[in-house]
Amino acid sequence: MSFTDTEAPIADPISIGANEGAATVIDRNTVVDGMLSTSHDLRVDGRVTGNVKCHGVVHISEGAEVDATVEAAGIVVAGTLSGAITCHGKLEIHATGIVRGRVETGRLSVVEGAVYEGQLRMDAPADDVDEPEPEPEQEPEPEPTAVNPTTGSYSFLRNFTPGSTAPRTVDDVLPGSPEDDDPE
Repeated sequence: MSFTDTEAPIADPISIGANEGAATVIDRNTVVDGMLSTSHDLRVDGRVTGNVKCHGVVHISEGAEVDATVEAAGIVVAGTLSGAITCHGKLEIHATGIVRGRVETGRLSVVEGAVYEGQLRMDAPADDVDEPEPEPEQEPEPEPTAVNPTTGSYSFLRNFTPGSTAPRTVDDVLPGSPEDDDPE
């Protein structure tokens, strides 16, 4: 009896990873425990524990579980993600998504119904940081005129009268003010 090999040869993994749009898929029947590293997108439909490093986007499908230290360019969560999470781009948590742990991300999107529990640190990219607007120049406050002789303190109030162009200080009419010294 003889057997002939009718199966196609196994493709070279280097050439598979070189394809544009390539992705790694962990199916629903697969459990990964340990270090997982990929230079392309990763879709998790099963369970992953340990460490995950992805230079693409990690997609955690509904029903999938990831309990790991995760570092990725982007993360989309529809399942459960727990651990220390570093997302260099955008972290999206869909309505069915649950995220628990310490998260560092540049951007965050949380859909109504999603669950997030943990610590969050967001660092805006340097080019996204808005420069503070300069304060408008203001006229210097006038010196107070009324001083309480017993405490050495003073009060200073302004009264802005509608239609008046210049503010008038209330202290101008208090006892001990310069106007009080002028005979009327």
